[in-house]
Amino acid sequence: MKRKNIIFICTDQHRKDTLSAYRSNTICKTPVLDQLAKESVVFDNTYTTCPVCTPARGSMQTGLYPSKTGMETNSFQTGCRTHELSDVPFLLNRRLESVGYRCGYTGKWHLGVGKDKTATGEGKALLGILEKGFLEVAPYIGRGCVPTEIGYIGDDFPGHGNGGWRFPQFEQYLKDNNLSLSIINQTTGKLPGDHSTVGEVTSPIESTIEYYLVERAKAIVDELSQDDQPFYFQLNFWGPHEPFFAPTKYLDMYRDVEIPENPSFSEDVSDGPRIYNLIRRPEVSWDFFQDTLRHYYACTTHIDAQIGRFLDYLKEKGLYEDTMIIFSADHGDNQGCHGGLENKSYSMYDDTTQIPLFIKPARAQYEGYHQDAFVGTCDIYATILKEAGYEPTDAFGYGDGRPLNDFIDQPDLPWSDEIMCEGMGAFSVIVTQRMFRKGRYKYVFNGADKDQFFDMEADPNEMHNLIDDPSYADDLYRVKNVCADWMQEHGDIIRDAFCKLNHLKEWETLYKEIDTK
Repeated sequence: MKRKNIIFICTDQHRKDTLSAYRSNTICKTPVLDQLAKESVVFDNTYTTCPVCTPARGSMQTGLYPSKTGMETNSFQTGCRTHELSDVPFLLNRRLESVGYRCGYTGKWHLGVGKDKTATGEGKALLGILEKGFLEVAPYIGRGCVPTEIGYIGDDFPGHGNGGWRFPQFEQYLKDNNLSLSIINQTTGKLPGDHSTVGEVTSPIESTIEYYLVERAKAIVDELSQDDQPFYFQLNFWGPHEPFFAPTKYLDMYRDVEIPENPSFSEDVSDGPRIYNLIRRPEVSWDFFQDTLRHYYACTTHIDAQIGRFLDYLKEKGLYEDTMIIFSADHGDNQGCHGGLENKSYSMYDDTTQIPLFIKPARAQYEGYHQDAFVGTCDIYATILKEAGYEPTDAFGYGDGRPLNDFIDQPDLPWSDEIMCEGMGAFSVIVTQRMFRKGRYKYVFNGADKDQFFDMEADPNEMHNLIDDPSYADDLYRVKNVCADWMQEHGDIIRDAFCKLNHLKEWETLYKEIDTK
């Protein structure tokens, strides 16, 4: 019997609460994903490995946490030790190829610029940096990584992509189809690091990057499904990550809608971690984020409609029921939470660390349900491999991942109540961070800054930091020790430093001896 096909649809910087499937009472409309959720296991507590694009996407391809891949911030930025994904045997597609799958890819990559560093504006910028003496770029001259260079069938979109709007393939598509792209009312923030580029696409829906991606997805799946081999295909949207260029049709749905203030927008953050201020807008009203969210929601609804086009295509081709479909995102987006945070990274709130995850099994008429187990990005890697029939035969196994496949038929499957998320910041300032969930408690290690501790049952909006609350001291001590154990088990490179700074494990004994002298 032919093994089932597998499709992974991934959005970028996608807030989980934009999906009514998560019972969020959201204004944002996503009817296609709402229907997909009804046919899927919907994971309510899914955490990214890191709330930054490159690290999270590296985990999708390797099953490893960013501290192991070396992709701990965005590629070719401070704090990233590995700037181009390496072609190693445990890459997702290489494992899939070993069991007879054909693998395809289109859309956002952000795991390398590729061998030809002159091919894109980003690559040319890197060469300019090299000329100024930044030697970390030098080892990657003449080598690099884009999807087709590591075996994927499909498209190469090097680097970050800035929404995908300027790639030559997309521009050629517009030319071939007599389309022109018109974006009006573009605004770009004036402050350093602003994450506020918005605009309105007044040209036809067919002229958008999202529509183009679905056209490419259909063409690639046509190629992958020509023979009896099963296939794996990954469709990666650049949105709803900014620039928030929303088609008029969808912007009209939100243009005059009042969007309620985020519950934590007016939070007093004067005693919070100082590093979070790097992504906090100074002296801004909710009106700013309300306008941004209108565009963000419009982009999300547009993407939902394009996913619908792709799912309709799969049904027309007779592929839908024979395909496991996974929907998720790399990380979330702050959008005004906790005193006006924007973008992502630095902060470790659920706004950016939690992500959506649906898994529709390859069968007809599956009745979906909600699963509250703590799962993560690396588990997606493991789930895809297990569905494909890949059985680990070496010490690598599924990397840091755990297959989620058995949840399809076993809602009460025993599962750990622990999950980790890593951080190193972004831009030119780095800070070692770990977010650890243990049951109802959430602990955030902020390196050289103030730590955080939340009781998520009593405080789901994370507005009351209990790190110095004596009534929670015993719980904090227990969670820190379990966190250290998790680090030991998973080979986290900061484990010893974490224990030393917190006087835990072997360091606890030593410090007690010092204190008694």
